[in-house]
Amino acid sequence: MEIQGSPLLAEFVLRGFEQKLSELYEDFQQGEISLGYLAEQLGISSWEAVHLLKERGLRTTNL
Repeated sequence: MEIQGSPLLAEFVLRGFEQKLSELYEDFQQGEISLGYLAEQLGISSWEAVHLLKERGLRTTNL
């Protein structure tokens, strides 16, 4: 992720994204939300969400 401006701002944005991902992933694993909803809330496609989860070694299904 590349953000123009201060490195500190970029760090805050990245931390916020990671926190949001963590919260959504927990809900996803508990079956409270779908992968599509997780992706929508992050502003990415479902395919991007699958790739993002796989990159982090996280499960892409909640079955």
